[in-house]
Amino acid sequence: MKNLKFLLLTVPFFFISCEKDKIEGPSLNDLYGELTILEPLVVMGDSADFSVGENIYFTASFSKQVDWKIKIEGLYSGSIKIISGKSDIINQSNSLWNGESSLLPFFTVEDCNIELTFEMHDDTINSQLKIQGAKEYNDESTVLITDFENGFNPNFTGFFQAGCTKALATGESGQGLNHLQQFGTCDWDWLIGYIDYYASFWFNENTLVSDASQVYFNIMINGDSTISQIAGVPNSLFKLEFYEDENGDGYYDASSEDRYDYEFEVDWKGWRMISICYNDVEKLVLSANGGDGIRNPSEISNIRTLLLANPESGFAKADVDFLIWSIGAPILN
Repeated sequence: MKNLKFLLLTVPFFFISCEKDKIEGPSLNDLYGELTILEPLVVMGDSADFSVGENIYFTASFSKQVDWKIKIEGLYSGSIKIISGKSDIINQSNSLWNGESSLLPFFTVEDCNIELTFEMHDDTINSQLKIQGAKEYNDESTVLITDFENGFNPNFTGFFQAGCTKALATGESGQGLNHLQQFGTCDWDWLIGYIDYYASFWFNENTLVSDASQVYFNIMINGDSTISQIAGVPNSLFKLEFYEDENGDGYYDASSEDRYDYEFEVDWKGWRMISICYNDVEKLVLSANGGDGIRNPSEISNIRTLLLANPESGFAKADVDFLIWSIGAPILN
């Protein structure tokens, strides 16, 4: 009987011991083991024509789970794409690339450098690939307003203060060859200048869907991050105004139709893509007028872009490029 009691006492201890032997969390090899490249980095398809939907992916394998990062940099455009993950293998499932950029400008037809690096390890692997055709962002799920490649549409009217600049520029654009420069100083007014992009003159006159939660406005903005010496904040303010023609007469009536506004600081240097969901309640604010209060992208008749700055702050800059609507997601995910 004593032997039986002893057996019963040891059985739970045996199972408890087994439970403790189970490994939880990362293995010792992943934490402290040396990193060995088992299979070198390979570019699957050393070139691609992204304009016709081709893709590229990478393969490699390692001796341990590791945080890795692939940096693709265009040698002509300077565009950058970052692909990252944590694994002991790189394959199609975690490295597929369709030609998108992480940092503007967009890639173009060009050669690219590839750099594979690892967190907490000094190893670096380099390679190259060639872009035979740049990714096309204007497709059946977008409505292009303008990319300035055919110049500035004179039907887009507006106003800029004396001494301030609104001018078409070639080179160093966010997309393609051309972009619109906007900069200046105005010591008597907040307004540097504005432009009206009327829907009847958009590059694509496709009708937007009415579901505001599925519609995104995208615009590239090139800032200079100038900080006011007086206020201690960025000088450049950018404002978007969306005008809805609710009765379909081709005009916006402030007394009976809606306008939605969105304003932000341009506190960065270089090109950045700004994407706004038209149903974003926190940022798109209904104007105080007699409209129906329902955001309906299909009723938009005009988009006004305004460059603003505190008149006491000095110089402001916000060049623009590639104004485009996208359906279902921002133009860059």
